[in-house]
Amino acid sequence: MKTLYILFLFTIFSFYYYSSSSLTNQVTNEFIILINSQSHIYILSQIHNASTFIPTYIPLLYTHSYISSISNWYAIYPIFSSIIHQYPQLKWLFICEPQTRMNLIELIKYAEKSKDFYIGHGLYDLEPSIIHHYSFSLDNPYPDLSSGILISRHVLTLFIDRLKSYTKKIDFIIDVKYELNQLINELTGIKLLDRSDIFCNKYKHNCLTWFDGQYDYSCQRTDIQLDDLYIGIKTFIDFHNTRIDLLKKTWLNDKLNYNLFTNEINKTIDNKNERFIILKENTERGHCHKTFSILNYFYENKENFQYLIIVDDDTLLSIQRVLRLIQCFMLSNDIPIVLGERYGYGDYYDYPTGGSGMIFNRQAVGQIISNCQCPLPDTPDDMFLGLCLKRINIPLIHISELHQAQPNAYSKDWLEHQKSISFHKFEGINVEEVYQTYLHEEPSIEIKYHHEKDEF
Repeated sequence: MKTLYILFLFTIFSFYYYSSSSLTNQVTNEFIILINSQSHIYILSQIHNASTFIPTYIPLLYTHSYISSISNWYAIYPIFSSIIHQYPQLKWLFICEPQTRMNLIELIKYAEKSKDFYIGHGLYDLEPSIIHHYSFSLDNPYPDLSSGILISRHVLTLFIDRLKSYTKKIDFIIDVKYELNQLINELTGIKLLDRSDIFCNKYKHNCLTWFDGQYDYSCQRTDIQLDDLYIGIKTFIDFHNTRIDLLKKTWLNDKLNYNLFTNEINKTIDNKNERFIILKENTERGHCHKTFSILNYFYENKENFQYLIIVDDDTLLSIQRVLRLIQCFMLSNDIPIVLGERYGYGDYYDYPTGGSGMIFNRQAVGQIISNCQCPLPDTPDDMFLGLCLKRINIPLIHISELHQAQPNAYSKDWLEHQKSISFHKFEGINVEEVYQTYLHEEPSIEIKYHHEKDEF
């Protein structure tokens, strides 16, 4: 009897063990997860949290791990060829953010049964947008990476094969998820299947995937406060009574440490404002001279400040969120760090978009002004900064909550699951309303200042 009981247990154990082992072996290297990532400890900590929800038998890849071998790795599609080569058994690739969560067993079952090849949560533009090259394909969805994208091997291999003979020049990489979708559409003829009912941007009981919330940037640090931040604002005499007045009605207040860098002042109105700094040279576009003047002024004249924010005179900011951002990312003053919204120039280099705001620590500023000089006063400042950062090997950290355009340039669905930090351009909008809707927040605690102000 005892022998029969042991035999029975062995049979049951063998059934579960080999069934589980068979499932594991079947899935291994067939279903791959690629997390959209960056090489900063704060983001890597979020990735570590995500990896705890994923079984070890599922291959887990990170976009930033390709940084040394693929120059425009952040565009995602250049990585596809390496993944297919590395995992010849791959049947499905799931691309997501560190905060994406999933019912993995059900997601794999769905993929195995699916007759579709390219699936996700569809985003739609309400109107032609500058960041999407003024495309009128408003009914063509593009994927929300926050909910994840499921792409079959069929699509990947077709895409890779046709990309080799693709002759159109890809000048700018502006919105990765949009441009990835456009390329897939163009090269494969396959459109995104919008399954926003199961690829969700917030949790519901029937979701296969969902977004677990953006980075909260709540690092609870007290050693960095608002008066550690210095703000350089690029302006022009014609905008002193228009744009600057709107900044003062929204985020710019006298407690902040800032200067207005302009070409000249109105002697009857502006001469009492000690915040103005006059630069002898002014350009209609490019503004490299003006930006590097701010960098030099900060480094040479603002020794008490560790962090520099450069914005345009039509940039709207949430200054409280900027502070929290800096508290999480500026972990060491010895390591140069630049934060911004990443755009890419082909496969050459990436750069921080100027209108959305650029954030530097003192170490980064020192290295930039020591190694780089504007070729011409009107050279595009942000693009030249990107080229400079590549030359001196300072990585740009992309902040998706910084925005180069107005809110109506972005999918409403996408904006709803983030706390935006900036927007750019005042034309055709109610500036104060946009600020109150997207950026304003009352400080949760009393804002502290720990520097004696003697500059102004």
